Amino acid sequence: MKQPKQPKRPKPPTPARRQLKRALVFGATGLTGHHLTEQLLANKNYREVICVNRRPMGINHERLTEIIDDYSHLENLKIQQSINDVFCCIGTTIKKAGSKENFKEVDLELPVAIAKLAADKKAGKLLVVSSIGAKAGSGNFYLRTKGEMEKEVLRIEGPLKTIVRPSMLLGERNEKRSAESIGQWLMKPLKIFMIGKLRKYRPIQAADVARAMVAIANSQPTTQVIFESNDLQEIANGG
Repeated sequence: MKQPKQPKRPKPPTPARRQLKRALVFGATGLTGHHLTEQLLANKNYREVICVNRRPMGINHERLTEIIDDYSHLENLKIQQSINDVFCCIGTTIKKAGSKENFKEVDLELPVAIAKLAADKKAGKLLVVSSIGAKAGSGNFYLRTKGEMEKEVLRIEGPLKTIVRPSMLLGERNEKRSAESIGQWLMKPLKIFMIGKLRKYRPIQAADVARAMVAIANSQPTTQVIFESNDLQEIANGG
């Protein structure tokens, strides 16, 4: 039986020269953002990790600075320190948001506002969590919104931008998402059959997404702007 052709693996990011940096994280109370914050604090390249959250994280660390803000006026956010890397892990569901309009405020308008803030702060890099299948012209409202967000973020001049598109996220959330839990239960046994072009649809641990984001942020600049879920898994596994 002829084996399906395997897609080309992404080249692992080339580590950049070590430097003490300052990270700014939005959405650190979410699944991916929480893992990201923990990994940034464990990474010796960062002298300080600043998290802007709507509610306290419940983490105490000497290099963690937490700002409680409702995100309504990010242009007025007072951050005196210089920022090297900005991470946007903002995301919700239509059910939790309550309406499509509210969903767009969180998943489109907020990341764009964060990208503008990163530009104003003259940050070196901006990494934004999107979704697999994101496409501005999609017939699916969720994927269309994510695609429009990507398009708007990439238009903003300033920091080197990276879009990460994870597939279904695996991990324990503080909040319950019934549909997501069912999806995880269904997808896990099917993972081994997702080969070739289907590899990017394999579910991925949120901790691995975070690990890949930290690796990308601490690598030398490349021409690759969008990292699909299988790219993230490769990087998280060490290339």
